[in-house]
Amino acid sequence: MELDKDAYVKANNAEELLTALTNKEWHIIIQGDYKKEFEENTQLPLSEKEQMGFHLGSRGMISIWGEFVFQFINRWKSGSKQQKKIDSRIRKYNVKKEDEQEIHLSLRQLEY
Repeated sequence: MELDKDAYVKANNAEELLTALTNKEWHIIIQGDYKKEFEENTQLPLSEKEQMGFHLGSRGMISIWGEFVFQFINRWKSGSKQQKKIDSRIRKYNVKKEDEQEIHLSLRQLEY
């Protein structure tokens, strides 16, 4: 069975996005009316460039401690369980705003 790493999954609501994140789809496109809601409600992860200084200065240990702190805070903050799951799982993805209509998520594993 061959994996199609160029296939895109489109998410038009939170349920579709959570399903795609749970299945660890390679590429996810968030579009339509859900894009604005996604930007307002989701805590986006830092980009690779933003994380680089932390990783170099701490020899990678900040990643371990940072993830622990994030999960602890995420567990106790207010909000729906569905949104907490999205915030937690989206950290495995790189986020790119393609244009005003779409946001593209790509699994970080693809870049290694």
